[in-house]
Amino acid sequence: MRLTFRGPVLLSGGGCELGRLLAAALRAEGAQTCSDCRSEQGRAACMADGLPVLPPAPDMTPEGLPERCRAVCGAYPAHFVDLRHSRREVLLAGAAPDDLERWAAEDMADRARTLRAVTRVMLGRRFGRCVFVSSAATERPAPGQSLYAAAKAAGEALFRGVGIELAGKGVTACAARLPWLELGRGRAFLEAHGREARRAMPSGDLPDVSEVVRALCWLTSADAAVINAAVVPLDGGLSSRKAGS
Repeated sequence: MRLTFRGPVLLSGGGCELGRLLAAALRAEGAQTCSDCRSEQGRAACMADGLPVLPPAPDMTPEGLPERCRAVCGAYPAHFVDLRHSRREVLLAGAAPDDLERWAAEDMADRARTLRAVTRVMLGRRFGRCVFVSSAATERPAPGQSLYAAAKAAGEALFRGVGIELAGKGVTACAARLPWLELGRGRAFLEAHGREARRAMPSGDLPDVSEVVRALCWLTSADAAVINAAVVPLDGGLSSRKAGS
């Protein structure tokens, strides 16, 4: 079944490995995509993969993101995937006050501003589909992941709120919780702790990355609009299993 897309798909944080795989899969489904990257490294990786990417612009604020998408794609985003994630994994008691201020601004306030900007242009066409890529660490954080988990929990709350507030005007939203994956920072973690991670999974193994990408494609599409104001576990049952069982 070919998935339905009603306009461009904007991927925030699209320069990460998962973002690039998702963008490629969305394009294979016929979607027009553009990726917003926070780093030159991410932008270069997208370009190397042949993926459209938003170039730097005078207005790099969250409020300028929809217009930057329109400049590349010819239309405002109709679908939005938020893959941005914090790299701040530190014991809360050891975090510097200034770093906590930056974390609150970058990992929560910027996300709220971006979601606000994107959904406001979606309201104009009375359609929008928003997906937040979250983590099973929201409920089961490891030591040092308190800031990461809090940012993910805040993101889930924002996207649920949008789904509640705007569904009557055609804009729906959800969050997807992912487990450990053989991607990015997860790959380094699994090299050291892969045996324990696999034992924690009900199946005894980690989900295949391609399976997770296919599920995210569907959630991003207009066909999944019925999944609204909800957090969807794509973690193979990890979040449902009693710890230590």
